[in-house]
Amino acid sequence: MVWEEPMVTNTDKSFESDSFKELQLLQSWFSPSFPIGSYSYSHGLESLIEEKIIQNKSDVIEYLTGIIFNGTCKNDVIFIKCTYEGLELNDYIMALCASKERKIETLALGNAFAKSLKDSWKFEIPGNVAYPIAVAKAGINFNISLKNLSLFYIQSFISNLINICVKHIPLGQKVGQDCIIETLPKIEKLLKDMKHFSMEDIGGINFVSDIHSIKHENLRTRIYLT
Repeated sequence: MVWEEPMVTNTDKSFESDSFKELQLLQSWFSPSFPIGSYSYSHGLESLIEEKIIQNKSDVIEYLTGIIFNGTCKNDVIFIKCTYEGLELNDYIMALCASKERKIETLALGNAFAKSLKDSWKFEIPGNVAYPIAVAKAGINFNISLKNLSLFYIQSFISNLINICVKHIPLGQKVGQDCIIETLPKIEKLLKDMKHFSMEDIGGINFVSDIHSIKHENLRTRIYLT
């Protein structure tokens, strides 16, 4: 029997395409090795876990569903989209922060992201910038598609929250992966809805998350900064 070499087509072109370079860049920006310290921020989740409100997989999925469709994720994709459309929204985002720690979180992540872009990628973003604005400004400068930038941004955000649950509840690694899998179609739906969003859609009804971002300020023992 003679084994024939399988035919592979379009390999060279795909590795040279702009989309390949775009995915490389996004993978770099949203990988755990990119030095913004996102693992230090729980978005108030630590308080929810300490009060036994979130204890298992179903609790985590319910919490993340609220964050995706009625909280931070929805608002952030709108901020990113509108920044791509030319609006300047940094002060607006600061005014909408539900707590002192939410403001600390978005500024710390945004400024760390901007510093890394300036130091290593030679692109300067003005200081005291909210995280979604810093990401959007970088995406515009490097010609990243809005869809891909938003996907990587939200996937990274949700994965970080799941990782906190895995370590702090704690959950098993498999349960953490199951949570990621269950959130994938939810993220996909959010990004499909994004094309219809405008500034009129800004807002949220995720009160439990917002209240516990305030309660987190007074936790006796804290592992995370927010």
